[in-house]
Amino acid sequence: MKPLQQFTPNLYLGQTFLVNFKKVKVIASMEGNQQHSHAMMQGGFAVMLKANGPFSEGLDISTMPAFNSRVFYVLRLHSVEPILGLEGEELQHVAHYLANHSVEDRKKLSVLSYEIFGVYYADANAPLGLQFSSDMGQISPAHHYGVFAPPPDVLHLIVNGGVAGAEMINFGLLRESETMDYLNQRQPVYLSMMDIRGKRSAMFGKTRLGKSNVVKLLAQGMLDMTAKDHSVGQLIFDVNGEYANDNVQDNGSLASSYAERCLVYYLSKRNENGSGKLLRFNLYERTEFALEVIHELLPKDLAESEYVRNLLSCRLPALKRDSYMNDEKAARLLRRIHLFWTILDDAGFEYNEQRLIGVLDTLGFKTLFNPCFHQPLRLAAYQAIEGRIAPPTPRTFREMTVEMTVVAKFSIHFSNDPSLSRAEGYVFDLEELIMARFLAPGTTDGPYVLRPCLPFHSPHSDNFIDEILHYLDTGKTVIVDLGSANEQIIRYFAKTLSVAVFQAQEAKFVSNKLNDRYVQIYFEEAHMIFPPNSGNVIDVYSRFAKEGAKFNIGIVYSTQSPSTVNHDLLAQTENFFIGHLSSDREVGALASVQYAFKGREQEIMRSRSPGYMRMLSYSNRFVIPIQANRYTGETWLVK
Repeated sequence: MKPLQQFTPNLYLGQTFLVNFKKVKVIASMEGNQQHSHAMMQGGFAVMLKANGPFSEGLDISTMPAFNSRVFYVLRLHSVEPILGLEGEELQHVAHYLANHSVEDRKKLSVLSYEIFGVYYADANAPLGLQFSSDMGQISPAHHYGVFAPPPDVLHLIVNGGVAGAEMINFGLLRESETMDYLNQRQPVYLSMMDIRGKRSAMFGKTRLGKSNVVKLLAQGMLDMTAKDHSVGQLIFDVNGEYANDNVQDNGSLASSYAERCLVYYLSKRNENGSGKLLRFNLYERTEFALEVIHELLPKDLAESEYVRNLLSCRLPALKRDSYMNDEKAARLLRRIHLFWTILDDAGFEYNEQRLIGVLDTLGFKTLFNPCFHQPLRLAAYQAIEGRIAPPTPRTFREMTVEMTVVAKFSIHFSNDPSLSRAEGYVFDLEELIMARFLAPGTTDGPYVLRPCLPFHSPHSDNFIDEILHYLDTGKTVIVDLGSANEQIIRYFAKTLSVAVFQAQEAKFVSNKLNDRYVQIYFEEAHMIFPPNSGNVIDVYSRFAKEGAKFNIGIVYSTQSPSTVNHDLLAQTENFFIGHLSSDREVGALASVQYAFKGREQEIMRSRSPGYMRMLSYSNRFVIPIQANRYTGETWLVK
């Protein structure tokens, strides 16, 4: 209880004349309290103590009464009013204080109105010997209390007393006003990274006011916290490229400052140092997902056109040969994939022949690039379409695409030719006929319409989803640089990787293999990625909100407006970092999901200083106004 012994007469602000469970009113001399400017500004913290007996009448505290050393109440200054404006019952409460004061002296007195956050009381089992309660408990008459400016140790307790004692970062300075007065008495504000790990954190505010800086501090803190055990993998969707690429103001990027533990995937070759990997699908090898990928990457109006929609309705098998599959079935499966490969090639998608040979050989496909059409069909097709005899059976990728195109055209233009049918049925099934018509439509359309997907394909790419999951599982921070992408592409990659992370963590949970390992995902411009949904829509982001903690998944999301974010996610968020919001609608949406911000609406709308935020973390029982530290690449971890 050492801090309570430091309340000396010079810290005295005034005596209460009204106390209830929500607010306190104090009569005070403003002239005598100018030395406590930090406690006299709107939003400033103060402390109320209970005397062992009633105060002597008047405002003199030259002989300080004995106070109860077991409790003190945390207050926040709400407003200041002249005492001459009191009337009715409130005037009667203070009349005896004013009896010995002249009219001129009364003009120097004011009424300070405070809101009550709660009370610290003695608890031997608490880490600091003190426990916080959000209600006052039993109260006494107003004249038993006095209000004081908090000494440094008590102010530190108010701001940081609830924060877990380990794995903390120095997050910033207490800033109770938008003025620069906070620099006169620098009070560090700590943030426990355990409050962020596995939980949901939101930051809202207008652009250029510090949201991205806070994200960098959190990601850096997580890297520093797990430097030894690598127990948290991080996935950052970098919409503007500022985490992956160096800039002068931050003294380097997160990727370069933590190069050994960060990996960058990017859509365009913007990294001048050449580090990182291109974010590409290999459509030739990921056949079971290829049409889904194409559907998501194509412009919406094109994907929904009848010509393309028919193709995208088809199903493609995975490029693999199961152990039960005989050679004939394997050849038939591979023919369907050959047809799709021919469409890709005709559209201009690059292929790697030697790599494909290696894949097919490893999987046990003996026919490689031979579609295995029977000879009468080959003879009839080449003669009808190209006016020549059939060449030897295909041995190369190019020979395969030529033969597949010839047979596809033959099946369309000569569909009743007997060579197209055998005992086992028609050469193509219904979906393969759809692909054949797409390959050779006989109009100006054709596979060329798929070319908008070209930038997202590489024949040299491995399965980047599996790669990223592996990196996350080993405690790496993966930065996905989407700086050159439009909203559709950002949504697609964010959802694809989010689903993969959720499924991987869920599988670990089911098999009891989480092993206290976490994944932390960071979403910038969250309104683009998980906008508000209607009804009872269940998507991966709703599942993050409701089940993420169970599967050791934490998310950090930032955007300008609370009203533009999925409501399920917003309602389940534990940590809030709030900058400037400009409208009643936005602050109202915030206060509706987090009661602690009710009553803060006006100050949130008024303040616009970069880095000046209201923080409510999982450990905090009330909102703390802070000036966030600036990310510079140097650690803020509290040793």
